[in-house]
Amino acid sequence: MQFGIALTYPYLCIMLQIIVENSDKYSIPELVQMAIEGNCGWIQLHMPDADDSEVREVCAELIPLCKETSTILTLEDRPELARELGIHGVHLTAAAGVSARSVRENLGPEAIIGAEVADAQSIITLKGADIDYVTLPPSLDRARCAGIIDAATSAGCGIPVVVSAPRSINPQEIAAFMADTHAAGVAMSSTVIAAEPDPADTVRKIIDTLQKAS
Repeated sequence: MQFGIALTYPYLCIMLQIIVENSDKYSIPELVQMAIEGNCGWIQLHMPDADDSEVREVCAELIPLCKETSTILTLEDRPELARELGIHGVHLTAAAGVSARSVRENLGPEAIIGAEVADAQSIITLKGADIDYVTLPPSLDRARCAGIIDAATSAGCGIPVVVSAPRSINPQEIAAFMADTHAAGVAMSSTVIAAEPDPADTVRKIIDTLQKAS
């Protein structure tokens, strides 16, 4: 990987991922800049309807920003493109059509690989896949997320589980949301911070809240 950051990166103790996507108010590079200014250490690029050339253009702006600030950058799906661009890794959705094991073989041991799952058995199945984390979709409520995480943990599966915060969530509720779901981290859409008067300050406050709660 081009950036060469291992999973000992300190923000992974908090695991706040901001999933950046097109916004009516800001461009993706603007959102990433504000997230970084707010001390977010992990950006996931969400461009499902774009072709690879469009993703390359956006990454050409994001990579220098992330490299300069030691910010993790991952792509949603597109493992081949992640390898080509030399970024940290990928997050695999159900639409990816590839297995976590094959992606690990392709990207190597240093890549960060995450996958979206919907139930405890899916997490348990990935136990030996050399995967770094899994995420639960925002369609699941807090109680359901907590039940899935507890079931996976009881089965001896130690893969960190990141919950996806609902788009309607108030940023001040992020820490409580993570605690209620028993999650190792939270993924938050950039549309949440884009709705705030000062997105960078909003991210900064979320990070501070999560640090105090950890």
